[in-house]
Amino acid sequence: MVKTLVSMLVTLSILIGAAIFENVYVKHLFQDFQRTLLTLQDKTENHTANYEDGAAVREYWESKKSVMYVWLPHSTLQEFDYQLNEAIGLLYSKDYPNVISKLEILLAMAENIPQTYSLRLENIF
Repeated sequence: MVKTLVSMLVTLSILIGAAIFENVYVKHLFQDFQRTLLTLQDKTENHTANYEDGAAVREYWESKKSVMYVWLPHSTLQEFDYQLNEAIGLLYSKDYPNVISKLEILLAMAENIPQTYSLRLENIF
């Protein structure tokens, strides 16, 4: 009986620890990516951003995305990919006003995605 209780407490501790780690890790990754997007947004507002800047942001996202598949659903990350690729395509054509609007969408998504999958009462029930 004691062994069962101890193993249940150990298992619960591991699950809680993993959930906290996931929450902190995903939030940190998206905060880093938000800073990258803000830099691209500043360059876009100054009309100095080019396709290579967008490709660098995509490359950075791809390096982080491979880890995020462990924590987040594929559909969420695919939507983020879609918006990012569209913004980069608009950068290629130098359509700066539309790039800025796409970057606003990406910034909002980068803020909302970690909140959507965090340990919050409204996400549990």
